[in-house]
Amino acid sequence: MPQSDRRRKRKVKGSDLLIRGLEDEGVKCIFGIPGEETLDIMQSICKSKTKIKFVTTRCEWGAALMAASYGRLTGKTGVCLVTCGPGVLNLPNGAGYAFLGGAPLLMIGGQKPIKSRPQAGFQRIDAVAVMKPVTKLAIQIASAQLIPSTVRESFRVTQEGKQGPVYLELPDDIAAEKCEEEEV
Repeated sequence: MPQSDRRRKRKVKGSDLLIRGLEDEGVKCIFGIPGEETLDIMQSICKSKTKIKFVTTRCEWGAALMAASYGRLTGKTGVCLVTCGPGVLNLPNGAGYAFLGGAPLLMIGGQKPIKSRPQAGFQRIDAVAVMKPVTKLAIQIASAQLIPSTVRESFRVTQEGKQGPVYLELPDDIAAEKCEEEEV
C-alpha cells in the first residue's frame, strides 16, 4: 500500500485550526476581551505552539484600535478577538479607523451556535451585516473545515491594495466542532 494511502487521520477542533492559521501567518499577539462564545478559542491560544500572547483590553473598541495601530506601525496584520452581542457592536469604530487609515486588521468575533439555538436570540445580532460597511470583507465561518482557507484569505485581503480591516465571525459550535485532518 502506498505511503499516502496509510496516512492516519485525527480529529481537530475548529478553534485549534483557527489558532494554527494565525500562527502560520506569523501572529504573535491578539488584543481583546474573552467571553463565553470565545472560550474554545482562548483554550486554543493557551495551547499555541508559538505562544501567541493574549493582551486583555478594557473594551472591545480599544482592542480594535490597538490591533489596528499594531498593523499600521508594523505593516503586519493586527488581530483582535471579542465575544458576541455588545462585544462585536463595539468594533465598528475601530474598524472605521483601520478602514480609513489603511491599517491591516483582522477582527474575530464569537457568536452563539448556528447549528442549534438553545438560547434562541439572546445577544444574537447580524454582526456580519453590521461590519460590512466598515470592512473590506465580513463573513461568518459555517464549518470547521473552512477555517484554514478562510484565515489565509482574510490575511490576503487585509494586505491587498489599500490595507484595511476584515471581520471573521466564528460561532461557538463551529469553534468546538471537530473535523478530520491528515497527520503529517
